[in-house]
Amino acid sequence: MIKTRAMRAVILVLMFSLLATCFAYELRADGTFKVPKQNLLASFNSPGMKKKMSLDIRAMDIVNLLKFFATEGDLNIITSKNVSGPVNLLINNVTIADALEIVLALGDFAYEIRGNIITVMTSAEYKAAYGVEFYDQRHTVIYQLKYASVKNVAAMLGNIKSDIGKIVSDEATGTIVIIDTPFKIKEMDEVISKQELPTVNRVLPTQTKVFELKYAKVDAVKDEISKLLTTDIGSLRMDTRTNTLVITDLPFQIVKIETVIKAFDRRTREVFIEAKMVEVTLGDKFQWGVDWDYIQKLAKRWGGYTLAPAIHLPLALTNAFGQLTINSVSSDSLNAILQALDTVTETRILSNPHLTVEEGKEAKIQVIEKQPYQEQTTTTASGGTTTTANSYQWVNVGITLNVTPRINSEGYISMLIKPEVSSISTWYGGAAQTAGAVPVVKSANAETSVTIKDNTTIIIAGLIKDNKSKTVNKIPLLGDIPGIGKAFQNTTDEIIRTETIVFLTPRIVTGDKEFLLKKDMSKPIGGVRK
Repeated sequence: MIKTRAMRAVILVLMFSLLATCFAYELRADGTFKVPKQNLLASFNSPGMKKKMSLDIRAMDIVNLLKFFATEGDLNIITSKNVSGPVNLLINNVTIADALEIVLALGDFAYEIRGNIITVMTSAEYKAAYGVEFYDQRHTVIYQLKYASVKNVAAMLGNIKSDIGKIVSDEATGTIVIIDTPFKIKEMDEVISKQELPTVNRVLPTQTKVFELKYAKVDAVKDEISKLLTTDIGSLRMDTRTNTLVITDLPFQIVKIETVIKAFDRRTREVFIEAKMVEVTLGDKFQWGVDWDYIQKLAKRWGGYTLAPAIHLPLALTNAFGQLTINSVSSDSLNAILQALDTVTETRILSNPHLTVEEGKEAKIQVIEKQPYQEQTTTTASGGTTTTANSYQWVNVGITLNVTPRINSEGYISMLIKPEVSSISTWYGGAAQTAGAVPVVKSANAETSVTIKDNTTIIIAGLIKDNKSKTVNKIPLLGDIPGIGKAFQNTTDEIIRTETIVFLTPRIVTGDKEFLLKKDMSKPIGGVRK
């Protein structure tokens, strides 16, 4: 009786070893093997799995047996409602992990491990959940051929595969997918390695297409196009003289590349900018700058005036109260604003430039005054004679406005605006225009980005400065007498505070139609918009 039991135990151990051999390894693409996902009980991180036991069980319900294993190995085992049936088991000095593998495999049961919980189910339930058989020996290997003919290799492998194996090939990409048992995959891997030789040239279904760029430069787009080329298949040639790209690649990839080229090679859009710079004299009513709330109420008499919320920018000018504000208003209401300003203060148009700039390029608008100053140069000759010469130098002061427009897909214009205002605050080394005196230039600048609709006017205000002037009042003739003439003169110093307001109206133009603006003419929309 003892010998019979020992022989049966040996047979069961041999059967388990055979099952472990069938299910414990999976072939990698490089020909090596690895443990498949489902056989993880032996490597399950639990001390109870390594506990060994000897059992002689006859017709015991599998659920009760699993409960016994769970108790002995301190495991968490859950069974589905369809797990049932008797189990006959005779083992000697076998770990719980090995015993579980034997029992579940012979009963055609599957399992999965999540965390520290083992869920046991029928093979049918596992296939319904994951779409594959739990004990399916087939594995998948993908080969990317560089030289051999995909069609010929696939035909050869079709004669080698097992009855349950499957070969899938794609001539366009040079791909072969093998689904079969590890043993058959190893055989087919040897066949592929002998066919994949550099001396064999596989005819690729490539396509060559010529792209002559109209607007973009080939140097600017070649790097982005190169990223889309199929590895070891696609190629790119370019000719900077004719601004042409010659691309060879698989047909489906050529379609993708053509889409990208169309996106890059589009006509450069342009923005027509009408600028109007107005100087406002700040009297008692607007001592600290133009009151735009008051102007808004006044401009409503002309109708159609709506002022967007201001964007306040810290811009320290000649006084602490100076602050740059940016608003937007409909271009149709621009005349109403100018009329409202003219009724409450003295206004003067400094400049009214019009310019067209490509999107993404910077446009510069300047209202500059060249201020002269004397520079003394002293020269000493070899004989000790000293000579002093005066020469005039010039310094630029005024307003500089850099504008960089960009157009989005919805027709909005995003403008990066960099205003700068400069003025002479004082003179170093003497009074103004005195020989040797150097002007001290004070400047302030800011930077902001504003997004507005096409044909909307941007108002940039807050560019305030003080202009010092000296007025001499004298009695005619008597005031000009040398020496005593000062008795008949009266000199007064006056500070006039002014604010420069910049109006910018950008319009999207296509460049294929003429668009000229003349002073005081209506601005047609036709032929302007994109």
